[in-house]
Amino acid sequence: MANLSVRLLDKLPNALEGKRDVYHDDKVKGLSVRITSKGIKSFIVRKKKDGKDSLTTVGHYPAMTIEQARLKARTLLSLFDSGINPKHQEQEQQVKQTTLYQVFLDYIKSRGTNLKENTKKGYISTFNNYLKDWGETPIASITRDMVEKKHRAITRQSPTRANTVMRQLRAYINYAMGEYEDASGNPIFIHNPVSRLSHIKAWNREKRKQTIIKTYDLKKWYDAVMELPQYQYKDVYIESAEVCRDLFLFILFTGLRRREASNLMWSNIDFKDHSLTIEDTKNHEPHSLPLTPFLLEILERRKSDGLYVFQGSTPDFQSLTLDTPLNDPKNQVKRVRKISGVYFNLHDLRRTFITIAESLDINTYALKQLLNHKDQRDVTGGYIIIDMERLREPMNKITDYILEQVK
Repeated sequence: MANLSVRLLDKLPNALEGKRDVYHDDKVKGLSVRITSKGIKSFIVRKKKDGKDSLTTVGHYPAMTIEQARLKARTLLSLFDSGINPKHQEQEQQVKQTTLYQVFLDYIKSRGTNLKENTKKGYISTFNNYLKDWGETPIASITRDMVEKKHRAITRQSPTRANTVMRQLRAYINYAMGEYEDASGNPIFIHNPVSRLSHIKAWNREKRKQTIIKTYDLKKWYDAVMELPQYQYKDVYIESAEVCRDLFLFILFTGLRRREASNLMWSNIDFKDHSLTIEDTKNHEPHSLPLTPFLLEILERRKSDGLYVFQGSTPDFQSLTLDTPLNDPKNQVKRVRKISGVYFNLHDLRRTFITIAESLDINTYALKQLLNHKDQRDVTGGYIIIDMERLREPMNKITDYILEQVK
């Protein structure tokens, strides 16, 4: 034991190489100064509880005075006597300072391969555009009032976007509530401030898009799509327009999602069985479809040495690529709109397929399989083996109907 003073601390020798010497304070039991072979002097508090030693570094001399060390040591020892481990408390305080940006990164990382690349890009874009100003804010400091105010501000720009931002924010904080725990395994974050929007009924009403290509517009749309290559002026532009033409038709006649169709690879096609199978789908369930003669004609036109059925083009449009798919044919979509006078986007083609199928009284089982829709409440779904031949008739029926309309 020693009366630690400035004079004594200044005179204490360095420890031997590889050793650390400890000198105990005689005024505060449990406070010591530890000296390394390099002369680094640290104030430490040691407390034995339940047969285990707990060691906490208080500070370093001379940045911290002996008086300051004694004051902090008394506080820490008081916490120990109250059953609180200061080290655990410090760790919890650090976790409580976790910023929204760090939670966002942890959330994205935790989703791993379950998060599709385009979905990930969407999250990043939304965060950068609407939540970046909160990036360095500890999530424990995000209040319900802040959430309500931001939701109201974004609503003035776009009610739908405001809801999307808040749903994503809610997901990040829910993740933090389940992920970050104290030493006892209890959640550190127990409230999600986004719940305020439900409590005050502030969520914006969203009308689900119901746009489709009407039956009486199908011919105008179809003719415009077929004319796409005629509006190009270079061979490679014509080739690119032909790829877009066939992609548009393929989506309408299969009901595939845009990304599923544009990323379709030749390895997904079974010409012998006249079918296609996509493994990477929105609901992570493989999706198989029969190919009608009309779809087989499209595939025959597109045959190439590339990986993808619908090939992309180089940035300078000098050639079609062998290893990248057609990405975003927005200019060709605009051209079809202009030629036909029919406004549409690529997802409208899937909705049009669904609407036609329903109008033809395609049975519910077949329609679910054609669209790769999974109903979590349907306990029989996992026991039904898809019979491709059972889908071929309704697929042909839909194709025949569309072709009849575009004559």
